[in-house]
Formats: sequence, structure tokens, C-alpha cells
Amino acid sequence: MFVYVQANKTMPLSAFPEDKTATIVLHCNSGRRVNAAVPFLKEKGYINLLNAGGPAESEVFPVFGERIHKHDFETVSITQLFDGPKPQGGGSATYTYILADSKTKEAIIIDPVLEQVDRDLEVISSQGLTLTQALNTHCHADHITGTGELKKRVGGLRSAISAASGAKADVMLKEGESICWSDGRPLLRVLSTPGHTNGCVSFVCEPLGAVFTGDVLLIGGCGRTDFQEGSAADLYDSVHNKLFTLPDDTIVYPAHDYKGRLRSTIKAEKTTNPRLTKSKQEFVEIMANLNLPYPDQIDRALPANLVCGC
Repeated sequence: MFVYVQANKTMPLSAFPEDKTATIVLHCNSGRRVNAAVPFLKEKGYINLLNAGGPAESEVFPVFGERIHKHDFETVSITQLFDGPKPQGGGSATYTYILADSKTKEAIIIDPVLEQVDRDLEVISSQGLTLTQALNTHCHADHITGTGELKKRVGGLRSAISAASGAKADVMLKEGESICWSDGRPLLRVLSTPGHTNGCVSFVCEPLGAVFTGDVLLIGGCGRTDFQEGSAADLYDSVHNKLFTLPDDTIVYPAHDYKGRLRSTIKAEKTTNPRLTKSKQEFVEIMANLNLPYPDQIDRALPANLVCGC
């Protein structure tokens, strides 16, 4: 469903699909009304909202429209879920992604959050899917992963994380490896993208023309680099030498956003990202002077996440 949010007009909720997992793309002339509409609809229970913004982000919607036809949306679907504020959520503003295959009826989950395990399993069950793999883009410091709890509740579920992360999992991922459906068809390709932490990976999904970037590349920003053996220089190289070499129309799905935005494109980030359009030296200086507070969940989350995948 595509919704154009017009000025001085209202749209009743009855005009929206009863199925709150349906994909809804919102667009307006400036982007301001959409930024207000997205959190409102999230509060009403809609979980798959795509913020196409205004003219500055207008390339996002045409890309999505092309992808439906060109990149196997008939067989592979994506559900994007958000970890909202406490007490309903964990408060981490994390995006979790569920990828589903219509042929095998399998699901793969990326970056699950402990407090949202019930929600995630409900979404998977409602689509008639079997969860087979749980992936993490890195060892998170702002929330406890839901991987351990999912493994307790889903028989045969296999966990995966980067071998460089220092965490435990059933599968230790390395650069260039493929993550496949049970019939052998590849879905994701692993890119080693250290910088936010030394064990970050991104997942390139060629069937969807997309990349799941974790905390390395965010919409108009990037993850911090001042803990977990992070490195601003390494992050800059990961983005410029790997992520920015992907096709310009590749859709960027980050692990977080704090302004209601759902996704971007490689082209948009290459040309407009305020930090990553700087020189490497300028970027390193910016990151060194952020003076960010100590992560309030890190002492709880890191020890748990080092073992949650086993």
C-alpha cells in the first residue's frame, strides 16, 4: 500500500489495511508529515512502515517499487520490526529483520532483541514460517540479543555471529561466506565491516538488492567507535571500501534509527551522510570528539551477548 500524506487533509485509520504486518509506504511533499505519521502508526500497531520521506529522499520509493518486480519479492519477503521504549519494549531503538522464503517457508531473523522475542515469534507464526537461523551483525552493547531465548523456544534453531566478535554461536561467520536457505539457495553474503566494534559484519542480500549494515552505517550517520575495540579509521574504510562499492540503488537497512526513518540507499549515504562524506582525517577527528556518555546497558548486555548464541 502506498500512502501520499497530503497537507490539511486527514485519512481515517479505517483506510489502512486490517493486517498490521502489511507493508505501507508513506510519502509527502516535504517529509515532515511522514516523520510525524510513522511513529503515530507504530503506536497503532503497524509494524512494516516504509518512510519514503519527501523530495530529498524521493529516490527511496522508486527503488522499492522496482525491487518488487526485479528482486524476488515474490519468494523472499522482509518484515522490519522496531524495539520501542520501555516498558513495552527494551528501549534500544533496534531494528530487527525477519526474512521469509515462500518456497521453503523458512524464516531468518537478524538482530533480535530479548524483550521482543514474543512479538517476533508471533510474527513468524502468523506467516506460517519456521525460524531456522538467528543472525547478529555484532556483539551488541545496547541490548541483550534475543538469540539465546529464541534457541530455547525454537527447536533446531542455529545462531550465527562473526568469528572476530569473540562471542559464541553455532556458526562463526567470515568474510565472503554465504547464508543459505535449507535447499541451498544463497540469501545473504557476509561482509566484514569492522569499526563500530572489531567484529561487525554486514549482510548483503542480492535477491532483495539490499544490505543490512548493523551499526556500521546508519541513516545519515554511523555507530560510535569508542568501545569494544572500535576504530573510526576502520569504520571509515569499511564503509568506503566495501559498503560504498555496492550498487548505488542498494537499499540500506540499519540496526537503529532514532527519527522514525526505516531505510536509505547507498547513493543517498554516499552523497548526503554528514560524517561519511568527509575526508578520513576529518571523520576520525569528528568521532574522537563526540564525547558520548557511557552506554547504560553495556555492563549488562555485553557479558550476556558473548554467550547468548551458544
